[in-house]
Amino acid sequence: MRRRRTRATASGGVVLAAALALSGCVLDACPAIGYQDTSPVTLRFEKTLPRDARVAACFGTECAPADLPASADGGYRVPQQAPFLDDAVLLPTTVRVVVTAAEVLHDAVHEIPTRSERTGLWGQCPGRWRYEPVVIRWDVAGA
Repeated sequence: MRRRRTRATASGGVVLAAALALSGCVLDACPAIGYQDTSPVTLRFEKTLPRDARVAACFGTECAPADLPASADGGYRVPQQAPFLDDAVLLPTTVRVVVTAAEVLHDAVHEIPTRSERTGLWGQCPGRWRYEPVVIRWDVAGA
């Protein structure tokens, strides 16, 4: 009698666990965590910039680009702070890049690509994400 009750209890537990798993009641829940990438956005120029070129950038489409000095390694990274980031922008999705020498060589708005991780048992939950480098393609005679 005791053995039957143990088997019945075990079988009932397995059936209940399977029903919950298949219904998604418990396992599909995602944590209420918001992620944000506050690191600078890297600009990668497809072609070499002229020596006298100046780079300016800002986040958004209707923004006023600010001068962006090259970093020690010669790359360009747009920090997510003033004057590049307006207080109204929470998560930048676009960056405006202006390159000038004697004239404007490039003035365009670029989408900022992102890479995200999926979490959860089946990858159903959004996880951490980060900005990928923005590749700047431009055509200038002699560049």
